[in-house]
Amino acid sequence: MKWLKEPLVLFILLGAALTLVYSVASGAFATDESKTVAMDASEIELLAANWERQWQRPPTEAELRGLIDARVREEVLYRAAQSMGLDRNDIVVRRRMVQKMELLSQDLAMITDPPEADLRAFFEENREDYRVPPRVSFRHIYFNLDRRGYEGADTAARELLAEIRAGDPDEVDVAQMGDRFMLAYEYTLRSPIELQQAFGSRFAEEVIELEPGWHGPIGSGYGTHLVKVTDRVESALPEFERVRERVLADYGRTRRERANELLLEGLSADYSIEIDEAAIQARSLEAITGQGG
Repeated sequence: MKWLKEPLVLFILLGAALTLVYSVASGAFATDESKTVAMDASEIELLAANWERQWQRPPTEAELRGLIDARVREEVLYRAAQSMGLDRNDIVVRRRMVQKMELLSQDLAMITDPPEADLRAFFEENREDYRVPPRVSFRHIYFNLDRRGYEGADTAARELLAEIRAGDPDEVDVAQMGDRFMLAYEYTLRSPIELQQAFGSRFAEEVIELEPGWHGPIGSGYGTHLVKVTDRVESALPEFERVRERVLADYGRTRRERANELLLEGLSADYSIEIDEAAIQARSLEAITGQGG
């Protein structure tokens, strides 16, 4: 059913669905004017089923009657509010209705599962979005700026680095050198974003580029560090199978966004859009004048 994915067909489906919704809504309003609130078998079954999903058991007769009473109360108050026009010019109501329109178009856009070939094509078109970032494992020695000052920490770090390189770099006990650090001294295969979250942007940018071995001094949000990179995994593009679920989610999101665009384009064609450009310019000038003052 590949034809269901065509934009024109999708738009036709959206239009038909909206027409149906409008017809049903019109009928509902006519029923509202009759002053009849009918709780038929399907409505009662829906209330009972919702209760059972939430509480994992059927409602008792008293509980079911309570649900029905609450539903009748809600309907009566809703119709009264609607007849008084309380739904008009209400920004919360407007936003909720817009959200429902968007959800309607999104549901229609996802009426069928995408073919595997389309998913793979989407993956190839956006492959860089799925690139696995580089990762590094490292140990570090910390130098406290509050205790030593910038110059003191930098000098101490450079002197210790020279001693490490002159001796046996593999036999360094990082926890016993430098200053005490509040977090861990060793990290395994961390990505740039993880390094940034733990140590700050500057540290992440420098460390992620390092080759195995000792390096430094390197600044972080905590102070100064000597870093020994023990392992490094380069950035790579994954195979489709490894990221299929993520591709499926991204494909669905893109499809829903396109459905909303088509819906708006189609509906907007029936309207004459008028925008007061003079008001925009006047408001913008007021903002600039206010900032300048």
